[in-house]
Amino acid sequence: MDTQTAIAFLDESGAISHDRFFAVGCLKLAEPSVLLRRIQKLRDQHHWYGEIHWVDVTKDSLPFYSSVVEVIAKSEAEFSCFVVDRESADAVARFGSPWRAYEKLATQLLIGNIRPGELVTVLADNYSAPDEVVFEQDVKREVNRRLQRLAVTNVCRLDSKAADPLQLVDVMTSGVTFEFRQAAGLAGQRSPKARLADKLRIAFEVSSFLQGCRKGHVNVQLYRDTGSN
Repeated sequence: MDTQTAIAFLDESGAISHDRFFAVGCLKLAEPSVLLRRIQKLRDQHHWYGEIHWVDVTKDSLPFYSSVVEVIAKSEAEFSCFVVDRESADAVARFGSPWRAYEKLATQLLIGNIRPGELVTVLADNYSAPDEVVFEQDVKREVNRRLQRLAVTNVCRLDSKAADPLQLVDVMTSGVTFEFRQAAGLAGQRSPKARLADKLRIAFEVSSFLQGCRKGHVNVQLYRDTGSN
C-alpha cells in the first residue's frame, strides 16, 4: 500500500505583534500541481502575473481574485485556520512572543490536519525573526512528538512571492479574518475586499465563519486559551 503524502502551506493574516485579529492558515494538497495548473491558466486568462495578495484586491482586480477563490473551492485543497481575537484570548500574551504564538498555532493546525499514516512536507511563509527562533526544527519536532511518529518530514520557509500556494493561503486566511474585522467595526461592508470575503463564503457554502466552521474541505476555528494548544 502506497504511503499517503501531502504538502502543507502555512501563512498568516494580520500583524501578530499588534493587530486585534490575526490568523494562521494552512492549505494542504496531496497533489499541488493540479491546483497550480488551474491557477496558472487563470493568470494567463487575466494577464495577472504579479503576486496574488489580499492587499492588492481592488475593484479592477476583483474578477481575477473571485475566480481564484472559485478554483480553490472546486479543488481538493483542504483549508484550515485559527483566528485569534486578542480581546478574548491573546495567544501572543500566552506564549510570550509573536514568533512563539505563530509556531504554536501552526503546530496545532498541522496536528489537526495530518491523516493517520500520512507524511507531510511543510512550506511556510518567511518572516524576520530573532536568530534564536528555529521555527522549522521546533514545528517538525513537536508535531512528530505529539503524533508519536514521523509525520512531518521537513519544514522550509520561503518568500511567498516564489510560491503560488502560499499566496493562495494568504487570500483564504485574510478573507476569513476580514469577516471578524467587519463584525468588530474595523472594516467596511461594501469595499472590493468585503465583496471578495462574501464570495469566499458563497464559494465554500458557508454562511459565516464568526463562530467557527467545519464543513467540507474548510475548517475554521477560533483560538481559545484552553491550555490544549
